Amino acid sequence: MHIAHTTISDLVTALGHVIPAVPPKSTLFVLEHILLDADGDMLELTATDTELAITAKLAAHITSSGKVLVPARKFYDIARALPDDASCELALSDSFIVIKTASGHYRLPTLDAGEFPELPRAEHAQTVRVSASDAQLIATSVAYAATTEQYRPAMTGVKFEIGPEFVAVATDGYRLATVSMPVGSSGSQIEAIVPARVVELLAKAESDVTIGLGKTHALIESDGQRIVTRLIDEAYPQWRNVLPSSSDKFATLDRQVLLKALRRVALLASNTSQLVRFRFDGTNLVLIVTDADTGAHAEEALECEYTGDPIEIGFNSKYIIEALAHLPSQRVTMAMTAPSRAALITPAEQTPVSIAKLVMPMRIG
Repeated sequence: MHIAHTTISDLVTALGHVIPAVPPKSTLFVLEHILLDADGDMLELTATDTELAITAKLAAHITSSGKVLVPARKFYDIARALPDDASCELALSDSFIVIKTASGHYRLPTLDAGEFPELPRAEHAQTVRVSASDAQLIATSVAYAATTEQYRPAMTGVKFEIGPEFVAVATDGYRLATVSMPVGSSGSQIEAIVPARVVELLAKAESDVTIGLGKTHALIESDGQRIVTRLIDEAYPQWRNVLPSSSDKFATLDRQVLLKALRRVALLASNTSQLVRFRFDGTNLVLIVTDADTGAHAEEALECEYTGDPIEIGFNSKYIIEALAHLPSQRVTMAMTAPSRAALITPAEQTPVSIAKLVMPMRIG
């Protein structure tokens, strides 16, 4: 294999796409490598941890085709350290790959490409196509709410539902985030749970994205990039059952004003509970934080549009802050029923894409 010329910036971009599939540590040494496949005028990079496989392509001037395995993180670190406005040459020499630039060269040991494991496949997947902006919205609006607790495997993922609408939902049992958008899929309704770490990769989308769900794997394809991941084979909670069917208390506020005020008062919240009380009355919202252990106290009043009887309701400040931080709107509406019932946070502006955040309350006395 010999690649006479490829740009370093393109190489770094492609490596950045595939590196999430490289396990930090693995009992299989080969998985800590990236497969380079040079053919025609394209260099294809592939990484896998056997559950997830990512492939990315970049243009290259190839004088001799071939395949080889290179140490993933060392190769990535070297490429990132090189000037991104320059080019490089990649050449095999015995059992090494040599990265040559105008001012130097770097040599890394390689493995035979035949040692690379078979890649997972997403066969007979039902697909839907979304724009880059919608793909980014799915990643940033939903994936953060999935749990990291492995004893609840279903909730470590994001549930996708493909039908007339594309629906994505994530929950950790204390908060829930969902986004839905019309896509007009002509196929039958299909559902699957995709690992949250894979959904987060949609945030890097730069062109239209095809998302496909098969029986055991999901497929995500974009310009020059292909992701195949094993689905989470677990029963997902009946999440629609927790959404409030009706509310009689509504508050509309400036999202950034509320977010900044919450971050300020939360500085004095108890480290264990992170409790902040929301007191709605008339046209005011008062945020109240008291740490019973230290005596620290904070209050801040905000103007808001409020309808309904006065209410005081408590939340974990972290959950409210994250919900607001992942909500792309200027103004938000909080819909509430009672201090013991979950609050629903939505954009105040109406758009074809529906986004909602549900946050469970905390006891305040």
